[in-house]
Amino acid sequence: MKLGRGKNLFLATLCVVVLSAAGWAQLPCGVPGQIYCQPWDGGGNLSSSQNDTNGFGNFATVYDNFTLKTSADITSFHWVGGYFNPPAQGPITAWTLTFYNDAAGIPDLVNPPIFTLNSPGTAGETFINANSGFPTYVYWLYFKSVDVGPGTYWASVVPDLGFPPQWGWASGTGGDGASYQCFFGTCGALGSDMAFALDQTPEPGTFVLLGTGILGLAGTIRRKLL
Repeated sequence: MKLGRGKNLFLATLCVVVLSAAGWAQLPCGVPGQIYCQPWDGGGNLSSSQNDTNGFGNFATVYDNFTLKTSADITSFHWVGGYFNPPAQGPITAWTLTFYNDAAGIPDLVNPPIFTLNSPGTAGETFINANSGFPTYVYWLYFKSVDVGPGTYWASVVPDLGFPPQWGWASGTGGDGASYQCFFGTCGALGSDMAFALDQTPEPGTFVLLGTGILGLAGTIRRKLL
C-alpha cells in the first residue's frame, strides 16, 4: 500500500458484447468506433481517485495520457475501476470526466481543461468480478462530441462517493506505462497505465438502452490475483 503516490446512458446491447466471457480480458476495448484503448490488465491494482462527499472533498485524482495520430471526434469514454478500504461497492452519485492538454509530460492543471463533463448517476456501473476480493466494474459515459487534433492529452475520472469506501481506477496496459496522481495536494507519477477507452459511438437513439481520517485513505493499493 502506498499513500499519496501511488445523463449518461448505458448501451445494454454493447455491454453484453463487451462483457462476454471471451471479452473480459480486453475490457474496456473492442467496441465499434473505437479511437484509442488501454485494456484492463485483469489485476486488482486500483489507484485512488475520488470526491469524498463525507467531508474530504476531491482528495484524490488520477490522470492518464493518450496520444492520437490523427484528429478525432470523441463521443464516449469508458473505463474500469473498483472499490477498496473496505472492498465493498459504494453509492456513487455522480462522475466528473475531464480532458486536459499535455504540459511537458504531465497534465496541464494550470490552464483550463479542454473538456469537463459532470454526469449524475453511476455511469452504468456493471460488475466484472472481484480480484483478490476487490469488486471491479466497467463504466461508460456519453457526451456531445469533443473534437481534438493530433497530439497527447490527459483524462481523469472522479466519482462523487462518500468515504468509506474508496474508489480506484484500475490499471491497464498498452500505453506508455505511466500515469499521474494528485493525493491530498501532493502530485506525482504512477508507474502503470490505467484501463480506459475512447470511441466515436453515437449517443443512444435507435439502440436498445440499456486520527483525522486521512491516514485511513490509501493512495494506491496494489494486489495480485492468487
